[in-house]
Amino acid sequence: MRIAFLGLFWLGALLRAQLDTVQIHSPTIVCQTCRRTLVKGLSTQRGIRHVEVDVPKKWITVVYRKDKTSPERIRQAIARVGYDADTVRRDPSAFERLPACCKVDTPH
Repeated sequence: MRIAFLGLFWLGALLRAQLDTVQIHSPTIVCQTCRRTLVKGLSTQRGIRHVEVDVPKKWITVVYRKDKTSPERIRQAIARVGYDADTVRRDPSAFERLPACCKVDTPH
């Protein structure tokens, strides 16, 4: 029993060591629908473990596995959902598919 517990503890520590966090600025986030769209769109991406979106501050925080993805791939995934990600511009066709409330220039 003790050996099994130590094995699980070691495995958990190994997995935590492979996780990293990146914060990405996205000035095109304007509402809670944007937040839900980003969380849903990013959560299905390989290697992404957790997504938080701060709408007022326009920041996306992503916890990811370093061996499965990278900050640049995450920025590209955000752009494919329809939002700017730091210096990566949003995909225009993805932006057009967003709900109307997400296409306004001012937060609401």
